[in-house]
Amino acid sequence: MDVFIAGDDAQAKAGVAAFIESLGLRPMDTGPLPMARTLEHVCLLSLGLLARTIKHTNFSIGVSLPG
Repeated sequence: MDVFIAGDDAQAKAGVAAFIESLGLRPMDTGPLPMARTLEHVCLLSLGLLARTIKHTNFSIGVSLPG
């Protein structure tokens, strides 16, 4: 499972990424702090789908990376 992170402090992001990896998850660095607004919108989309459309938690919003 991927965990998206955004921030301007490279050292802080490295610490958060290490913590995420220690949980068996994969950190995905989305870039500088302004990307956090986009990540919040993805969360709102997920909550909207959960509450109004699919009505269960067995889904994910995926990202395909080239390469």
